[in-house]
Amino acid sequence: MQGYLAAIASMDMNLGRLLDALERSPARDRTIVCLWSDHGWHLGEKSYWRKFALWEEATRSPLVWMVPGLTRPGSVCTRPVDCMTIYPTLTEVCGLPTPAHVQGTSIRGLLADPGAERPEPAVMTHKFRNHAVRTAQWRYIRYANGDEELYDEREDPHEWTNLAGDPRHAAVKTALAALLPQVDQPDIGSAPGMAEKREARSLPAADR
Repeated sequence: MQGYLAAIASMDMNLGRLLDALERSPARDRTIVCLWSDHGWHLGEKSYWRKFALWEEATRSPLVWMVPGLTRPGSVCTRPVDCMTIYPTLTEVCGLPTPAHVQGTSIRGLLADPGAERPEPAVMTHKFRNHAVRTAQWRYIRYANGDEELYDEREDPHEWTNLAGDPRHAAVKTALAALLPQVDQPDIGSAPGMAEKREARSLPAADR
């Protein structure tokens, strides 16, 4: 844990040096900054360690934008977005065409107005056919072996209570399931046929 926090502190310090240099640079007003990072670790949350999960703690990451003439200093957006938004946002703010095969959608509207509505959820994947959908209120997870988890992030931000089996939330679960990726590709490097046979590892219900 000490090493983890030290790495974050070192990154923060060096990022500050870079941004200070940009602030002094003549290119400041014509440079777009887009900063993202690897996602976080569980450090014992939910009795889990490291990052290989689809829960909130392991799927959060910083996403910082500075677009001259568009973003406002100090503004913060709380809408969930995923990393597939980065490329189409860059093409739009640069005035370039977005290739047809790109699946993500631009968040230029949120950069201009952080309080704007965004109907699209954030979508996360960990290995073959294990996906999570995150909206402002809900996180829905479905694993390759069919297991499901549903959390109300407003009432249960630590994700202790899995509501997937609660019939009162069946409609919410169905709506979120419709937002899961419709096309899955086997893990890179998997032998032919092996990825289809692999089942997701999920913790027992008591540990979720």
